[in-house]
Amino acid sequence: MTILHFNDLHGRLEQLPRLFTLVQRERAQALAAGRQALLLDGGDSSDRARWESDLTKGRANFSLLEAMGVQATVIGNGEALQWGRAALARLVGAAHFPALAANLVDCADPARLAVPGLQRTALLDLGGFALGLAGVTQVHPGGYDRFGYTSADPAAALRRAVDELRAQGARQILLLSHLGVAPSPEQKLTWNNPNEYTDDVVAATLPEIGLIVGGHSHTALERPLVVGRTVIVQAGDYGRYLGRLDVDLDDETGAVLGHSGRLVPCGGDVPPDPTIQATLELVREEADRLLDAPLGAAPADLPHAFDRPSAFAGRVADALRAACRADLAILFAGFAHRGLAAGPITRRDLYQALPGSAHVTAAQVTGAQIRRMVERMLASPYRGESFNPKRNAPPLGLPAASANAALDYDLATNTLRGCLVDGRPLDPGRRYRLASTYYTLSDVTADPEYDFIGLQPGQVVEMVRVEEVLWEVVAGYVTETGRL
Repeated sequence: MTILHFNDLHGRLEQLPRLFTLVQRERAQALAAGRQALLLDGGDSSDRARWESDLTKGRANFSLLEAMGVQATVIGNGEALQWGRAALARLVGAAHFPALAANLVDCADPARLAVPGLQRTALLDLGGFALGLAGVTQVHPGGYDRFGYTSADPAAALRRAVDELRAQGARQILLLSHLGVAPSPEQKLTWNNPNEYTDDVVAATLPEIGLIVGGHSHTALERPLVVGRTVIVQAGDYGRYLGRLDVDLDDETGAVLGHSGRLVPCGGDVPPDPTIQATLELVREEADRLLDAPLGAAPADLPHAFDRPSAFAGRVADALRAACRADLAILFAGFAHRGLAAGPITRRDLYQALPGSAHVTAAQVTGAQIRRMVERMLASPYRGESFNPKRNAPPLGLPAASANAALDYDLATNTLRGCLVDGRPLDPGRRYRLASTYYTLSDVTADPEYDFIGLQPGQVVEMVRVEEVLWEVVAGYVTETGRL
């Protein structure tokens, strides 16, 4: 058997036509040698930072994977953590290949998987040889819960999957994993969590799994990693390599008799496959039409700045206040990256001005809590520094408030001198319905970096239009009102 694989594409769709050229070449070689050939994806083909992926909520990625003949994928956090349950259900439901994640389960009923169509396992018939596929994804404590599903213990999910596949007659089991891998114990000691449940731990504790095709840690394993009797591969990230693993299996027992593996570089010298290139162009044309659809207009220029009040961020706050039916809205101006010129507003305008995955929230809080939140925003180190330098994100900037709220603050002391709401001073004891983003208005209280509002027992943060992010909520406001 020859397994061709890639992982952690993160929206680099332009690499897929070149990858497919390599897939065709390596597959033809394998078939000519009388081998079975599989093409597998290790998850995270999607990324909010790439417009084709974000606008289609991952469907652009999956349509190209299908065109390439991918035979199975594992759902990564790039698919599960971004757009919510309805979008994940559409993504999985549209695929004609198995999408696996045995430990992504419904919060209310953990016996059920997160969405219809998602699979724990799949059984492939390779010329009379039954190969079992299982899939598990990274554990994100609390990260998925707002969408109504969660990541359960992958060890327990895998134990169940192995038993199911053996009962179905699988002679060998291949794990499609989005857990990550540590190439050596020394490297794992440098991780934030050296005890993380990764592919090497799976191999040490579940020897029934003979093959692991991985993702998530972006590890380029030049040669397969062998732990016990288990062979582990991973092909880096961003489509820079196609992984090839040749495995000889015992027909009766399924045992791995021998293996060899390598990474095939996929650089600019690899010609793009014309069919997948044409498919990519069609996908981009469709996404372009979505982006360029007019939503409304800006009656006047809305400039933006990080180190002084931003007219554009103020209008974003107005949109949040309306969407949340709130008394006022306050958010970091730096969630906006640029302003808007007077004239028509398209989805592209808002997507480029408000990139990222910020979710909109609302809660009933006191005036004293609002003061606390604003002063912690002023004191944040990210007010003047990039919150995410790896993605060249700008600073979070100053607090921006809806038009009915006036903030008077002292940047020398990071204090709020005064705040007027509808022309009246902020009342410390009064409860207000506040709209913001999940970054500043959340139920996180254990981490000082995120504990802005100081949520009290009994107070609940509402995820507003949970399956839409900031720019989409503002787009809805512009569509409803015709203007920003």
